[in-house]
Amino acid sequence: MKNIKRWAQKLLLPTVVSACLLASVLSAPADAANASLGTDGAVFMKIPTGSARAQALGNCGVSLLEGGEAMGINPAGIASAQMREISFSHLGWLQDYSGQYLSYVHPVGQSVIGVNAAYYTITDFDVRDSAGVPLYGSDVKVRNGYFSLTLAKGFFLERFMVGVSLKNVYEDNYSENYRNLVYDGGAILRLGRKISLGWSGSNFSGKSKQVVRVQRLGGAVMFNPFLTVAVEQKTYSDRGSVLGGGVEISLPEELLQVGRVSVRAGYSPGDNMGKNMSDKTLDSLGMNDVSGWAFGIGIYSSQAFGLGMGLDYTMVPYGSLGKSSQMALKFQF
Repeated sequence: MKNIKRWAQKLLLPTVVSACLLASVLSAPADAANASLGTDGAVFMKIPTGSARAQALGNCGVSLLEGGEAMGINPAGIASAQMREISFSHLGWLQDYSGQYLSYVHPVGQSVIGVNAAYYTITDFDVRDSAGVPLYGSDVKVRNGYFSLTLAKGFFLERFMVGVSLKNVYEDNYSENYRNLVYDGGAILRLGRKISLGWSGSNFSGKSKQVVRVQRLGGAVMFNPFLTVAVEQKTYSDRGSVLGGGVEISLPEELLQVGRVSVRAGYSPGDNMGKNMSDKTLDSLGMNDVSGWAFGIGIYSSQAFGLGMGLDYTMVPYGSLGKSSQMALKFQF
C-alpha cells in the first residue's frame, strides 16, 4: 500500500504539468486544405509502420524510440541497443490498406547495425473503366514497400547518438511503378536522465517529388519512471508542418514484478473526418466522430523465458473513414 501511495504521489503532479504542456499542442489549429497534399510520391512513407508506440503518442517518437521500431522514424534510436532484437508489426490502415513490418538490430562493437523491411497492399480494390463501370474479376494489385540498412553509433556514454539509413522504396500502383534509392539521417541528444531531444530527416534523394520527405524535430521529458511526455513537429514536403504530442503512463517492472505496463494517448491535429456510422468498435467506445487522437497500450518483460519480450497495440479513430490499428511484437536476446 505504501508503494502504491508513493508512486501515485509521484505521478499526480507531473500529470498536471504535462497536461499544461500539451494544451498548447491541442489548441494548435489544424492545417487548412492544402493544394499540394499528396502530390509527392510514395505517400505511404508517412505511415508510422513498425512502431505502435509512436503511433499511440500522436505519431511522435523522434527523441524516444529505441531498437527496431526506431528505424522508420529516427535511425539514431538503434544506437542504444545492448542486445540483438527482432520485431514484427501488422498495421491495419484505412479502406482495407494494410502493411507488415520486420526488423533486426545487431550490436557490433561500438556501433549498431539494423535492417528492416515493410510491405503494404490493398484488398478488394475497386476497379472501373473510363465510363465508371466496375470491372469485376480484374487482377489488379497495389503493392508498396521499402527495405533499408541502418548504421548508428553512440557517443559520450550514449548521451549523443547519430544514425543513417540507406533505403530502397518500391511503389506499384498497377498502372505505374517506381523504385527510388533514398537515405535517412537522425540524431538524439540526452540531457541528463529526464530530457531527450531528437531530429531526423527521411527519404532524401536527388529526385524531387518521387518520395515524400519527412523531417521531425521533437523532445521528450521523463518526469519519473511513471510518466513521459513527448512533443514533436513533423514537416512534410507535400503539406508543411504539423505539431503533435503524447503522454505515456507506465507501471515499472520493479513495481509489478512480472513486467512493465504502459498506457498511451496522443494527438496530432488534422481535418475533421466527420462521423462514422458503421464501425461497431468506435460506436461502443463513443468515438464515432473522433479524429486526431490515438490510444495504445504496451506490455514489456525482461524475464520472459530468459528473453526480453514486448507487445504493443494502438488504435487511431478517423471519424467517417473508420479506424487504424497496429500490433507490434519484439524479442530481445
